[in-house]
Amino acid sequence: MTNIQAILRLLKACDDNELSSAEICRKLGVSRTAVWKHIKALRDQGYVIEGQSRRGYRLIKSPDVPSEDEVRALLRTARLGSELHYSGITESTNADAANAAEKGCAEGVVFCAGAQRGGRGRMNRRWFSPPDVNLYFSLVLRPTVPVSQAASLPLVAGIAVATAVENLTAGLQPQVKWPNDIQVNGKKICGILCEMQAELDCRVRHIVVGTGINVNLTEALLPAELRNIATSLLIATGMVFSRSVLLAAILNEFEPLYDVWQRQGFAPLTGVLERYDALAGREVTVQQGKDTLTGVADGVQSDGALLVKCVNGVIPVYSGEASVRM
Repeated sequence: MTNIQAILRLLKACDDNELSSAEICRKLGVSRTAVWKHIKALRDQGYVIEGQSRRGYRLIKSPDVPSEDEVRALLRTARLGSELHYSGITESTNADAANAAEKGCAEGVVFCAGAQRGGRGRMNRRWFSPPDVNLYFSLVLRPTVPVSQAASLPLVAGIAVATAVENLTAGLQPQVKWPNDIQVNGKKICGILCEMQAELDCRVRHIVVGTGINVNLTEALLPAELRNIATSLLIATGMVFSRSVLLAAILNEFEPLYDVWQRQGFAPLTGVLERYDALAGREVTVQQGKDTLTGVADGVQSDGALLVKCVNGVIPVYSGEASVRM
């Protein structure tokens, strides 16, 4: 931990009371000049810190930056988020996480960014990643499961996101759209991209779970081509949300779901998904390369496949792009 991080944690622990410079010097073994420089660095990062002669420093306001210091205090997890790396801008949080995973980082490490230059979704589609309004993060997992089980992990993450959003908003009803989207009022609010590395014996080496959520994105910031299909928490509710609170809420929801999934597969979670299923009972079209399948969505089976009722019976679909027939 750096001295800047240590001072921030001391200020947060004061509960709106002043923290004297002498006390900081004593606890950290640094000079008053060093304390002043560290306070200035925190102010440059957006922290509003009041300083009064002979009384000390008081933290007035923290910036909406989902950094380790902002998120960790909100976590109830045992592993996920125990290490969090925040960048103002990066090429891709998934690339950052994959690089760390290849170097042997522990399970649960999170990479988060204020903006992405090369954010992407499934099928290598570009993910719109404007700065400082949305939540972009990737999580390194090392599940002891066969490769075949990994296909259902995006749905587990989707349940966690939907539950967190539902708990943080008043009356919003998020839905999970197979295989990897979260919708609000029929528009996309979140995409999940899972990328896996596996061993030759078909065991998973690691999985990077990348998540992009439109949080405080305004209608004006949305490109014209996305306005009919995308939304944000701000657009849907009229309220501004803390990205740190949202990230912590998602990790808190995801860890117990992930533990169940790792021990028992997706089967115990199919009933939970039913609450959020955006496609169940609706006429859908599933595009699989050049092939098209139409029918009525009939839920998701225990291995994560979408069930589609067609004229030839119920068909499990393991990959593809599903859309509701209008």
